[in-house]
Amino acid sequence: MRRIVRKLLAAIEIARLSVAFGAVANVWLAILLARGDERLAELPVATRPLWQALAAGAMVAIGFLAFGAALNDFLDAKHDRAFAPQRALPAGNLPPRRAMQIAAIALCTGLLGALAFGDTAVIAGVGLAATALIYDTFAKHVPAIGILLAGAATALSMLIPCIETTTLAPVWLAMSQTMGIGLLAYILGEKRPKLSTRSIAAGTLAWLAASLGIFTLEAQRNGGTLLARFTEPAQWAIPATVVVLGAIAGGWKLRHARGPRANDRILRYGSLWKSLVAAAWLFAVGMHMEGTWIAGIAVAIFTTVAVVREAAPQIAEPVSWRS
Repeated sequence: MRRIVRKLLAAIEIARLSVAFGAVANVWLAILLARGDERLAELPVATRPLWQALAAGAMVAIGFLAFGAALNDFLDAKHDRAFAPQRALPAGNLPPRRAMQIAAIALCTGLLGALAFGDTAVIAGVGLAATALIYDTFAKHVPAIGILLAGAATALSMLIPCIETTTLAPVWLAMSQTMGIGLLAYILGEKRPKLSTRSIAAGTLAWLAASLGIFTLEAQRNGGTLLARFTEPAQWAIPATVVVLGAIAGGWKLRHARGPRANDRILRYGSLWKSLVAAAWLFAVGMHMEGTWIAGIAVAIFTTVAVVREAAPQIAEPVSWRS
């Protein structure tokens, strides 16, 4: 029984399922906003029953996240044996081939979810898989490129359900959150090579270029109008408040976090933060019920993960007492 528990916990760790809801919340946000736009009423994202669209969106978010994460662990197995022996593969909780099996299953899951939104979504899914592959193979070792690709992957995952979406401000914010979380994880995780002034400048310019591209596209799709669905200051105030409060709370919780363990903590708090910001966007457009259940699910998952993390060592390896 203990062996099964260890393997199950290792599989969850490799697939990053404990932090996947942040990605799911962003994709669900994109789906719900697209369904509320009459101009998109004929597209698959709007014509499918809501439960089918949300289920397919969850498959997209979890599938591509788990694909990238499992592939990363497989490629880094040798490095982790020397620098992170506590991780699932170097610790021997799962053999490396299981990581590749998880990656293959996850990729199929993501593409199957994308299929529900049409051929264009599948093409975007292939692009997202290629982005994850590029990131895992070399870009993660070049901080400016790696952090940018992580943000691009978040934006692309939100566009898969409806590439024609006219509401792109949440996509921009989610991309920016991912890049900020990635930068923080890189610094606090004390990863190598260290960030140079040139890398920071290049990353900033790349973010500005991506931001300009996103808002230009939104203006084109809305007759030259930016933030067409968020014209009132009060609407912007809701997600902006959650962003600021989340950043302050996260900064306080992470003030002493350093080294490899900091990365795990940043991912957990980052997932909760993304979910709450997604809920805030829904509140801003009057979707109070949808925002409430996304926030509720996020808090429930975060709490459950915290409890399981405390209990897991005792479940997998119970304490034995000498007589």
